[in-house]
Amino acid sequence: MQEDLNDMAYFAAVVQYQGFTAAGRMIGVSKSVLSRRIEALEARLGVRLLNRTSRHFSVTDVGMRYAQECRKLLELAQDARQVIDQAQQFPQGFLRITAPVMMAEVVIAPIVSRFLQLYPQVTCEVLGMNSRVDLLEENVDVAIRTHEVPLEDSSLYRRPLGQLRNLLVASPEFIAQCAVPPSIDTLEQLPVLTRHSASSRSEWRLHHAELGSRSVQVQARLRSNNLMVVMQAAIDGLGVALISEHACHDALAEGKLELVMPDWHTAPSYISALYANKRGQSSALRAFLDYLSQAMGAE
Repeated sequence: MQEDLNDMAYFAAVVQYQGFTAAGRMIGVSKSVLSRRIEALEARLGVRLLNRTSRHFSVTDVGMRYAQECRKLLELAQDARQVIDQAQQFPQGFLRITAPVMMAEVVIAPIVSRFLQLYPQVTCEVLGMNSRVDLLEENVDVAIRTHEVPLEDSSLYRRPLGQLRNLLVASPEFIAQCAVPPSIDTLEQLPVLTRHSASSRSEWRLHHAELGSRSVQVQARLRSNNLMVVMQAAIDGLGVALISEHACHDALAEGKLELVMPDWHTAPSYISALYANKRGQSSALRAFLDYLSQAMGAE
């Protein structure tokens, strides 16, 4: 027989405080509710736990022994609850995280490092993967993706993390050496540094808040499938690069790079954390999603 812990707690309180009125006052439950629940408990158990009349209240022998065992079970239940409370207060466990390679290296890596310092009982595996993964089949807890709206994979839950734009950047030395200030009309005449280009010619589609969108054919002086190679070349003054704002944030703050044509950039895409389970999340996953949102400015 599966008993209701609430009824056991009610009965233990009635015995402890020697009556329905006193017990109800202490635990915030009306006398009538307590009486009704304990009568139902006695009916399920098939024994009398209390002797009660309008003038007399006492606990039967079996009721006294049952109350003692109820208190033991309630203490065990409280201990079990403390395990959950501590896990929620001090997240622990293993997380498997995926993100595009560039984002994993530049954005997610420092966030995960700070998160692990904050929560020493959590362990992580971070996978830089440009291909899409099946979160359930590959045991991935959370995937960070850039995407358009609406989100293609509607079977997953989504935590918005913000927007992502690519900015035009170059070294201060390169900008100073330009005979004519770079503009949308002169950009194709400048040496540029590109990613993911199969040939030396590339097309950059740029957006301006007032002037709309414009496609520019550019000539690559250097191309690489590795963002860090492109960004280092920009820092070294080899040309103009189109780099995500998250990736070049530190270099801009340190003065190693400057914005070129600040009003022009790519149209924003969205960054989201995707996960398969909304209920029953581990304390580590809940803590990481909250920390990730705050770190990326979504909260």
